[in-house]
Parts: sequence; C-alpha cells; structure tokens
Amino acid sequence: MGGYGSGRRSNRWTTDDCLRINLANLKQLDMLKRHCMTRREQVWSQYGQTIAELTLVTDVHCLEPSPCLRVTGRAFGNTVDCVVYLEEQPLPYCGERWYALCPRTGRRITVLVLPPGHVQFASVTGWNVAYGSQRECPIHRGHRAIYKAQERLKALSKYTRTPTRERLVDRLIERQVFVEEEIDKLAQMVF
Repeated sequence: MGGYGSGRRSNRWTTDDCLRINLANLKQLDMLKRHCMTRREQVWSQYGQTIAELTLVTDVHCLEPSPCLRVTGRAFGNTVDCVVYLEEQPLPYCGERWYALCPRTGRRITVLVLPPGHVQFASVTGWNVAYGSQRECPIHRGHRAIYKAQERLKALSKYTRTPTRERLVDRLIERQVFVEEEIDKLAQMVF
C-alpha cells in the first residue's frame, strides 16, 4: 500500500529534460537594456553531447514596436525559429522586472522551456511539463537539497555574518543526516 514506485506513472517530460531560458540570466548578461538589440549564442549539452545550439536576440524598443526575444537555431534535431514577446513591470523605487508572455497561455512568466521534439519555447504550464523534483524519491530530493546548500555556501561573501553562515551549515548537516537515515531505512527493508 503505497510503497516506493507504486504511484501513477506518466510519460510527461520534466524540466530537467527541457532547455530553459531564464529572464533573470538574460538581465545579468545585459541583454534586456532599453533601446538596445543584443545577440548571444548559447549551447546546451547533455551527457557530453551537444543537444542545442541557439541564437538569442533581444530587441528592447529598438527595431520592433514591442520588446521581444527571438530564438533561432537547432535543438533536439529540429529547427527552432520562434519569437516570444517581453513585458516590463516597473519596480517601486527604480528599475524594472522583465517577464515573457507565454505563447500558449498568454500569462507572464520568468522561465521559458523547450521540451524535446518541439520548436516553440513556452511556460512550464503551457507545455504541461512536470518539475524534476516531483518524481524524485526522498533520497534524491535530499541529495539535490545538499547540492544546493553547498553551492550557496560557496557563493557566500567573506563578509557574511557568522549566524547566517552557521544557519546554512546547520541546514546542510540536517539534510545530510536525513539522507543517511533514509538510506538506512532502505537497507533495513532489503534485509
């Protein structure tokens, strides 16, 4: 009754299988500047093989009447040529936050995904794609949490306050203990 792997099966793609374009990353790369058109080549690889070579072109009030992101190239053996319109939302004090308008749902999103076999980027909801963590067992979920905590710990500034650093280390230790306990439970079930 409800053992590991006894749930409903699905053939849906997960976000781990898809190509992702995050608008926050585009902003960090200065691709979302006003009155500018920028171009960047991006390559995705998986298991040592190139699965996509795409050109990202953002036009923010330069040639196009409304801001847009044009994606062209090859992905998963298909030719990709799509346009995703962008929308800016002013922030209370200064600057703006950028959103993409999903071509399938029309909703504002911050991450675009492209599942294998498709040629149009859209939202996770628009493609009905599952998140990778939804299909993980507790042990794999714990390993993912440990990895994220380790990466965050590495990224901390040397000026980070000691209590903040200690909280992160404590959280990391808790997750490691949780993973070890789950592995022990599995080992006891086998024998």
